[in-house]
Amino acid sequence: MHRPRRRAFLSPLLSGVVERVRRHHTRGMTIYAASETWGTLMFFVFIGLVLFVLGRVLDVPSEALSGYALIFLYMVLPMDNLLKAIPSINRTRIALERVDAATAGLLHQHADADAKAPEDDLAPARFDSLALAGVTHAYHREREDRSFTLGPIDFELRRGEIVFLIGGNGSGKTTLAKLLVGLYAPEGGQLLLNGRPVGDADRDGYRQLFSTVFSDFFLFDQLLGLGADLDHQAHAWLRELQLDRKVTVVGGQLSTTALSAGQRKRLALLVAYLEDRPVYVFDEWAADQDPAYKAIFYERLLPELRARGKTVLVITHDDRYFHIADRCVELDAGQLRARAGTASAAS
Repeated sequence: MHRPRRRAFLSPLLSGVVERVRRHHTRGMTIYAASETWGTLMFFVFIGLVLFVLGRVLDVPSEALSGYALIFLYMVLPMDNLLKAIPSINRTRIALERVDAATAGLLHQHADADAKAPEDDLAPARFDSLALAGVTHAYHREREDRSFTLGPIDFELRRGEIVFLIGGNGSGKTTLAKLLVGLYAPEGGQLLLNGRPVGDADRDGYRQLFSTVFSDFFLFDQLLGLGADLDHQAHAWLRELQLDRKVTVVGGQLSTTALSAGQRKRLALLVAYLEDRPVYVFDEWAADQDPAYKAIFYERLLPELRARGKTVLVITHDDRYFHIADRCVELDAGQLRARAGTASAAS
């Protein structure tokens, strides 16, 4: 698509990297070949010592010395193959150690999560409101020497309302959403559920209140963790999401996920609907939708969720639909403020 960019990438960027790899590979193989040659030379020196030195020092018959020499010569090829296999064996050992370490880490995290959050008590029994009280969070931005600080934030979500979170790129909207759903722990302030603080031991259970579709979501090809006998309900939602001609669900298995970006987001929305949790968080969900379905999302799907008593937080730039929300709150350089003409954003 862009010939000058292609040439600039191939030379000097890519060609420079290839040349450095070539030099390092040549140097490494030269050292390896020299060491292998030196080892073979020492082996033949050892045979010469046995034949011409050991026979003079010790009273050993020449027939015995010849036999030893033949045995050593037959050992040259197996020993050479063994030496050549050592680098591959070392690489395999290192790879297996990394796999074992990664597996052990995942199992350890899973065991800790199971110990802290029993299966029979995953989510709080009741949800009326959740709030961030003086919450702060700092992180380092790429290609910048300074850190970005979000907050202090005072923000509340109440049952059965739609809230739009707006603001410029890099203002901290996604970070705020991840603090709210418990993916990030606040560095300052408190996370409150029904007026009570959420501690580290409660965080996993607290996260079970939310169904989310972030902009960097991952889509499984199975309805994992949602129980059995959901096929009929899934097909109903597929019709609602206008995907019934492209995707089917049999035994909790999606027929395909090889769809456009907007259609994949609709599948992610399907999974969120099937989870049927009290709070929904959508991060720029409508950005990849065509105008017709964008209108369906804002004007029909969101009000339907509110009518079912769900709380919805939508990160969006679609100002033509701001009237759908009960409140619009705006993030500006890490600070939260009420949108003009809306209710206050502060708790």
